[in-house]
Amino acid sequence: MKKLQGKHIKTSKGYNSYEIYDADLSHVHKIAAIVTERFRFIHGTPVIGLEQVFLEFVKDGVNITIGWDIWSGCFVMAHDSVGDKYIEVIGNYLDAHLTLF
Repeated sequence: MKKLQGKHIKTSKGYNSYEIYDADLSHVHKIAAIVTERFRFIHGTPVIGLEQVFLEFVKDGVNITIGWDIWSGCFVMAHDSVGDKYIEVIGNYLDAHLTLF
C-alpha cells in the first residue's frame, strides 16, 4: 500500500484545492466524515458518475466540494476566496492525519 500524501494546489479558477492523488474512492467518505464532524459542514446530495463522485458541503454560506475522480484522486475544493481559508485548514488537518487512512 502506498503512503498517502496530499498537496495544496490552485484550481483553474484560482481557488484552493487539497488533493490526495493516490487516495481511492473509499477515502471520500472518510474525508466527508471529518469535514462534517470536525469542521461542522453539512452535505447535500452526492453526484455520482462513472469516473467521478462529488459531494457538496455548506457552512455559514460557504460551499466546498469533496470528490474523487480518475485524474485527481480525492480532493477538497473551494468555490470562492472565503472557502479558500477552510480548504487550507482542512488540508493541513488531513496532512497531519493521513496515516490514519
